[in-house]
Amino acid sequence: MRLWLRLFLLAIYAVLVVATFFVGFELGQARITAICQPDLAASRERLRVTEKALAHAVTQMAALKQEGVVLDRSLQIERETVRSLQSQLKEVQDERLTLIKESKYLKRLIRDGGKGAVRVHDLRLTAAEGDRRYRYGFTVTQLVPGVGESSGRVVLSVDGEQDGKDVSVPLRDLPDADPKDLPMRFEFFQNYQGVFALPDGLEPRGVSVTIEPDGDGILRTSEAFPWVIIETGPPAGGEDSGRTSGTATGSRQP
Repeated sequence: MRLWLRLFLLAIYAVLVVATFFVGFELGQARITAICQPDLAASRERLRVTEKALAHAVTQMAALKQEGVVLDRSLQIERETVRSLQSQLKEVQDERLTLIKESKYLKRLIRDGGKGAVRVHDLRLTAAEGDRRYRYGFTVTQLVPGVGESSGRVVLSVDGEQDGKDVSVPLRDLPDADPKDLPMRFEFFQNYQGVFALPDGLEPRGVSVTIEPDGDGILRTSEAFPWVIIETGPPAGGEDSGRTSGTATGSRQP
């Protein structure tokens, strides 16, 4: 057989092989598309539904977050309101207690024959420089008008526990006490200020202030205060002024 005939037949065979492969590929792709097309559409639909649900969830989360912020703020306002009401209630209770004490004093005055009575109030304790050192300040006031000058001395003591026993240590026995004595001489009221340190081993629970008058014209009275250290602000007492207006600090009283 001639060479050109062989080449011709070989070319025809190659064309048939390529055509068969192409037809098979197209048929296979069409079949795969026909099989996968429904699943692909379903997957796209599920993806769309999931994206919509996710967007809704994000919106709900944002709304819940905003609602949480509002609730937190409302709770904070309620707490502040409660604290303010509690503070006002304490002030009213303290004022009521003061009035009750003054009423008791006046009843005692009537019962004991019209003597004067001195009330101790506004005691404040603040930390001073040094280890276990404190500043104090308080005011004594004559409750009965027209009594005249009140004289005597004021005894301040720190009450607490030391070596397992209840003790009451007077000011003159406290370390670094300045002044050590608190003389009293006034017509209306008198302010006292000073400093002291706590002795080793003493665990304070309160402060007691006792009025020891000269003579029988004033009742001997005593007030007890809890041990509360005020972090800021000066102790009670105020500036000095003339004795006729009723004020003089204990550390400068002549």
